[in-house]
Amino acid sequence: MSNEKKKWSKGKKIAVIIICILAFLLVAVLCAGFYALNWYCTPVDYEVVSASDIIKDDTIMVAHRGFRAVAPENTAPAFEEAGKAGYAAAECDIYRSADGVWVVQHDKNTYRMMDKTANVEKTNYASGLDGFITDNGNNIEKYPNLEICTLEEYMQICEEYNMQAVIELKGDSNQEYYGEIIDMINQYPSVEVTFISFQFSDLQALRKVCDNELMYLVKEIKQEDIELALTLDNCGIDFDGNNEKNYENDGEIIKKCQSAGLKTGAWTIDDKAVMQKLLDLGVNMITTNCITY
Repeated sequence: MSNEKKKWSKGKKIAVIIICILAFLLVAVLCAGFYALNWYCTPVDYEVVSASDIIKDDTIMVAHRGFRAVAPENTAPAFEEAGKAGYAAAECDIYRSADGVWVVQHDKNTYRMMDKTANVEKTNYASGLDGFITDNGNNIEKYPNLEICTLEEYMQICEEYNMQAVIELKGDSNQEYYGEIIDMINQYPSVEVTFISFQFSDLQALRKVCDNELMYLVKEIKQEDIELALTLDNCGIDFDGNNEKNYENDGEIIKKCQSAGLKTGAWTIDDKAVMQKLLDLGVNMITTNCITY
């Protein structure tokens, strides 16, 4: 009887240990998740850097999500500040709302940047997204009651400040509506528009409805990316300028793009030394959060 009791106690101890380990792992995962979410939602405190001593005449400086170092990203003030700072272009991200309004927003869900949470593509703009207020981003205290920016408003700002528009296509199933975007940008003939996307099929769909410049976004340039870009007229490659793999063998893959006649751009460059390296390689389109002319 005592032996059976002893065996049961040992088994129970093992069960308790396993439960404790699982509980610890669960808590660790939750804590890591909350930490990651907090990190993602906390605005980066950028240091604005001047590159006037290294910049070239043909360098196209693109303000990433607007001048997000000084104003909340992808908002009208961020694009206006980019214009005031003299950026040649301002980049934005767009989704189509449920009622057909193209709005400027980086994430599919509004949680990170706005006071209410909703899936942009499943929410109407009228009596919905147009009532959301941006409550996150750099210097947000300067911009009370800041509403979501529309593609039309963004184009108006680009026109006002004589900036090129660099538009990243977001969303999974909006290709059938790309004609709406073209109709919109055609209302601003003085604004030069470049479309960018990580999804090559988006660029293919766009080429059917417009002849604007396209840039294929890639983290690491590969030979197949070059071959894909060459299948579309007026299409270049915009790569991760902080990925060291793109610099292997003295930037051989970047030079291959250029030898093939492809325009090259790099994102998102916030270090002046990295920018210098890109300029030395002949990359003239630089997307940045904080480097200015």
